[in-house]
Amino acid sequence: MPEDRSSKQPPAGDDRNLVVVDEDFVNADAEDRLWLFWERNQGVIVKATVAVVVGILGYLAFFFWNEAQREALGEEFTACQDEAARRAFAGRHAGEPLAAVALTDVADDLKRAGKFADAAKAYDEARRLAGLAGDAPAVSALAVRARLYAALCRLETGDAGATKALAEVADDVSAAETLRGFAMLTLANVAVAKGDTAEATKWLNAMDKKLRANHVWKADKEMLVRSEPSLIAPVAPAGK
Repeated sequence: MPEDRSSKQPPAGDDRNLVVVDEDFVNADAEDRLWLFWERNQGVIVKATVAVVVGILGYLAFFFWNEAQREALGEEFTACQDEAARRAFAGRHAGEPLAAVALTDVADDLKRAGKFADAAKAYDEARRLAGLAGDAPAVSALAVRARLYAALCRLETGDAGATKALAEVADDVSAAETLRGFAMLTLANVAVAKGDTAEATKWLNAMDKKLRANHVWKADKEMLVRSEPSLIAPVAPAGK
């Protein structure tokens, strides 16, 4: 009578099934082992592959969408040709670097028109918008420029706080050397105009100590010194 082997079969889900299969593949070649690996793990492999593909497609979709948005924003910015349009653009896109650029353009136009008080306020707004746009180097430089030009406009209006604001830019080591140097040179010129040789000398010396030897304002500094004899051999400040 044939032997009943059904009672000897391990139940479904019993790991001993795998042992039997492994024993069957003891002498299997690489192709058979690869097939066995696929049979055991195809579900996981398919799911992982689908997840990777979906992730890549999602990234590409976002990248191209973002590029399209950037391009559209640039076109909208370029279309702004007057103060009202630029202010409206900045209002719609606060947090974008181009919003700060738009307000800087407004301020520059007001400054060129001699509307210094209005220009100073526009530069203040441009600086605020630059602060909302992050801390990328170009955005930070734009914020410092707005800060410097706001002080220069207030200097034109006779604002008593203008020189203090200029000094803050001059002493800001994180600011671009070109902007710091211009602030120092302006403070030296203001001091010369007031007849304050000691103050002028302080800022001219600061240019020598804190800026590179071949800084962009070197020729202007030397011209100022040649034009004002008292700067060549200045009188020592009182109390020294």
